[in-house]
Amino acid sequence: MKIGDLVKNKNSESGELGIFMGTRSKKYIAVVHPNAKNYTYAEVYWPERQYVGTIQTNLIEVINED
Repeated sequence: MKIGDLVKNKNSESGELGIFMGTRSKKYIAVVHPNAKNYTYAEVYWPERQYVGTIQTNLIEVINED
């Protein structure tokens, strides 16, 4: 997945489409711990909502590459 790719929300009944903006990572647990794992998620611009939101990367699929 590359920035600018058209993606589909797999959980959307209407087949909501968005534009992939990139990924971010943060610690998986609330308390910083030396063994905490990073959680990576996608940021997507959803034109219908006029909103940039976060979503698990496994819940989107590329429809049209940039």
